[in-house]
Amino acid sequence: MTTRLEKFRDYMARLNPSGDPRGAVRDGLYVPRPGRSTADEVAARLELDPTSSHLIVGGIGSGKTTQLLVACDRLSQLADTRAEYIDLSLIHDLQRMPPGTLIIAAGLAARRHLKPGDDKAALDAGEQFRRWAYGHERRVWVPFDDEPDEPYYDDDEPERGYYDVIEEQPLLSSPEKPLDRSVEDKARRLAQVRSGLRERFPYIVLLFDALDRLPDPAAFVSVVEQDVRAIQKAGIGLVLVGPLRAMFGPHRAVTDYFQHFYPQHAVDVQQDDRGRAFLVDVLQRRAPPELLSEPVCRKLAERSGGVLRDLISLARSAGEEAYMRGADRVEEEHIDVIADAFGRQLIFGLKPAEIEVLQRVRQTGTFVPTSDDDMALLMTRRVLEYRNGSSRFVVQPTLEPLLEQMALHQGAT
Repeated sequence: MTTRLEKFRDYMARLNPSGDPRGAVRDGLYVPRPGRSTADEVAARLELDPTSSHLIVGGIGSGKTTQLLVACDRLSQLADTRAEYIDLSLIHDLQRMPPGTLIIAAGLAARRHLKPGDDKAALDAGEQFRRWAYGHERRVWVPFDDEPDEPYYDDDEPERGYYDVIEEQPLLSSPEKPLDRSVEDKARRLAQVRSGLRERFPYIVLLFDALDRLPDPAAFVSVVEQDVRAIQKAGIGLVLVGPLRAMFGPHRAVTDYFQHFYPQHAVDVQQDDRGRAFLVDVLQRRAPPELLSEPVCRKLAERSGGVLRDLISLARSAGEEAYMRGADRVEEEHIDVIADAFGRQLIFGLKPAEIEVLQRVRQTGTFVPTSDDDMALLMTRRVLEYRNGSSRFVVQPTLEPLLEQMALHQGAT
């Protein structure tokens, strides 16, 4: 007979917000979003045009990785397509993102499918990607520095002279920003690897995750302007998860480099009945009804604000609270306790100007991000954007009672 401890341990394991989304998809815990999901749209468009480019953006915890994995699984069913999911954070330090990083990751992914008898240029290019990725030893002959003060030219002393090369600058410049020289070489090698695999895989699609976590938004712009263009020129389909900043501010023009753009918003828990039912289904797929009843699931969905990661995190915290109080199941009183703690954590450390913005959003629904602090409120899920017909903004529901208390206190003083 399963003990109370065993039940709660299983509950906690199945509600791990930092767990690998691939496990949830593999174990049948994935619940399709109502209507046509981002994964459906990405996969369908890549089925029709396997060399197209796609950008998915949204707040942390909005389910972008899961959509990427589901799209990858669907594309992998095609006989003529090789789809690869690449979590860049597992193979590279996101704190530094020099041009060419994404191309090297793409080259490594394609190189794994080369065979000894394949085209020599493709094999050589694949080996070069391995060297770029992991380094290699190289012996370089360095002559003695015996050059004279004044240069010799070829007609003066051929054995010691050299040509003085003068580069003529073109009078016309291309409106398209040129690739860096180091990127050009990597792009050429990638095209060679791609060519060597064309007979085996007519189409290759790469789905890159984790670029939404780049600390510097300029680094993402550089990746798109250099690496993404190079991968596209190699005839490889591409899907990127990008930062929320790509929707706002001076960096939003980066979306023009992609053929398709998908904002991933929170699920509207206030005006969308199908959205609430979806979130309840997510919890019921993971937790048994004897521990998490449907009314409790609905309350958790409301407190989460429609952010999937927060939904799972709140449910897990509620399980901890129930277990520590000696209860046999999660009750609504446990949710009240952990929702208050969650809201206090979100509000802790905010500046008065940020509190003022949150109060305005709470009272009027008005939010126009014009500063880094405003963007931070979006990126940290303190402000949520719903697009259920039209776009509107709300504060995270666990902040609502705390902001009301602050407003009442200020009014009293």
